[in-house]
Amino acid sequence: MDYGEAVSDFEEFFAEVYEDQVLEAERKGKDSIVVEFEDLDVFRPELADYIRENPENAVDAAKEGVEAVDLADRDINVRFCNMAEEDYVLLKDLRSEHLGKFVPVEGMIKRASQVKPEVVAAVFECTQCGDRYEKEQDSSQLKSPYKCECGSKRFEVDEKIMTDTQIVTLEENPESREGSEQPSSLSVRLEGDLVDPEFQKKVVPGNVVEVTGVLRERPLKKNSKKFDIYMEANNVEPRQQEFEQLELTDEEKEEIREMASDENIFDRIVNSIAPSIYGHERVKEAIALQMFAGVRKTRDDGIKSRGDIHILLIGEPGTGKSQLLKFTGELAPKGRYVVGKSSTGAGLTASVVKEESTGEFSLEAGAVVLAHKGLAAIDEIDKMSVEDRSSLHEAMEQQQISVSKANIQATLNAQTSILAAGNPKLGRFDPYEPIPEQINIGDTLLSRFDFIFPVTDEPDKERDSELASKILSNHREPQDQDVDIDQEKLRKYVAYSKRNVRPDLTEEATDRIQDFYVSMRSSGDEDSVPITARQLEAMIRIAEASARAQLKEEVDESDAQRAIDILTYTLEQIGMDPETGDFDIDRIESGVSSSQRNRIQTLKHLVDELAKDDGSAEIESVLERASEEGIDQEKAEDIIERLKREGELFEPKQGFVQKI
Repeated sequence: MDYGEAVSDFEEFFAEVYEDQVLEAERKGKDSIVVEFEDLDVFRPELADYIRENPENAVDAAKEGVEAVDLADRDINVRFCNMAEEDYVLLKDLRSEHLGKFVPVEGMIKRASQVKPEVVAAVFECTQCGDRYEKEQDSSQLKSPYKCECGSKRFEVDEKIMTDTQIVTLEENPESREGSEQPSSLSVRLEGDLVDPEFQKKVVPGNVVEVTGVLRERPLKKNSKKFDIYMEANNVEPRQQEFEQLELTDEEKEEIREMASDENIFDRIVNSIAPSIYGHERVKEAIALQMFAGVRKTRDDGIKSRGDIHILLIGEPGTGKSQLLKFTGELAPKGRYVVGKSSTGAGLTASVVKEESTGEFSLEAGAVVLAHKGLAAIDEIDKMSVEDRSSLHEAMEQQQISVSKANIQATLNAQTSILAAGNPKLGRFDPYEPIPEQINIGDTLLSRFDFIFPVTDEPDKERDSELASKILSNHREPQDQDVDIDQEKLRKYVAYSKRNVRPDLTEEATDRIQDFYVSMRSSGDEDSVPITARQLEAMIRIAEASARAQLKEEVDESDAQRAIDILTYTLEQIGMDPETGDFDIDRIESGVSSSQRNRIQTLKHLVDELAKDDGSAEIESVLERASEEGIDQEKAEDIIERLKREGELFEPKQGFVQKI
């Protein structure tokens, strides 16, 4: 097929098959028309082959063809999408044979440069005779014509024809990698309407995209015989986006509204969370609410309150925590699943890298930033180092990451829900030890989680029988899953809800939450604090998420009650002081209950009181006085040992302690 035939074929294609799309582009003033490759293949297979083998000529022919049909006299780009599956090439499989060919690739956007103008052609004027020459520019340096007809070689740039360009770096999807392979990456050059502000929302680091375009080469160094490859993009199609960016048809919206009219819709959603995992109803309920999230608010004074909900699962081995995390990471668009021991603080938040081509430093987003407006599932969080875990503090509460490295001061958005999982200190829970003391995670980080669920594995004949039956049926018939709402439909339901529903608190719901908060605060003794304002905010977020899940415009009393029930459940598990039977949030927020803190203070005072001239106090005397103060001898000994470990007391000689 030659160029002239291709132009007439494209003209026929746009006049007969794509007439509606051309008219719509004309009416809306669009700069491009997106053509489904399959439509072209059905219309004329030779035309599809011509695009694959001679992309430059084919794209120009397509432009001529559409402009002959389009009545408006303007430039219209033709973009091709959804090529046949056999045409796709993995990033690691790109070779020299693909150079100059039209190929589709898929990957995750790892980095995106700023949009910069670039000269595509320039008009040069001869300084001697004034003749003008137009020359296309395809290299990094501006090149003038070699010689004018008058013999002069001196030219001045009279006019520049410019376009906006952007370079994005694609990285291979983890699914296509084998073993310990390094992920392959590819630079992709976008220009024209692919860098429009509206289109830019799709080209965000973290999004998975399909790119069709022409593969090109450029020398690694000047006069080098080795070349690097990059792609001139013809079209970019998002494959995975934020919930709010998922596009829904009118039929899908109608089906979603119909689903929401079912009074048991919330139970159906909960049953659709990891259906192959038996039990954990409370945890699944919390994860369902985490996906919908509360409403993010910005107040007049600039203070923002997050809507995202953070959940921590602390459980024994074999309870299905990792499977729950994997499922949720896949269900949520832009979900990221990372494992603690193999993740660093920079990998979770952001790192500064040196660009090979320019030598400049640039920011590279980590997992929590890449999951912006999505979800980050962090497994084995207890195995991370303390320094790496501390990098999550700002991300969880302020929902941003501040970076100040290599002369780069930047703040990255990280509106990310975090679902984390870990094991107790000794692998399994000790039934005689309070649960908070068995969680090896810093108190400051613990306090940032809205809900903490202990996941225990206690023998129970009836439950064990049902669990074994469920696991065996999963293995016998892996495809036969009885799912109430399938994953794709659930994802669209959440997307519709997050985009369209911003429920307001009703007076009844407000009163219900307020009464619970006030009664809980007053239920403690003088020293203990049952719950704090952090738990109050968590209840509001959960109540809003509950209303969102049912597509309600208002948070009613039933939503407030659901939030109270979940908070009460988690407090019973980890926030109850076994000595007093009262709720004490200090056990989570500081790792020390108020009754324990009072005993510590009492023992410190006794050491001061009984100290001799050299500052040391006899341990026997301290224990006797502690017994008089109502502190059990065993507990007093434990506290002395704890204070010695923490460096507040030391033993100058055997049988004596002294404050440092």
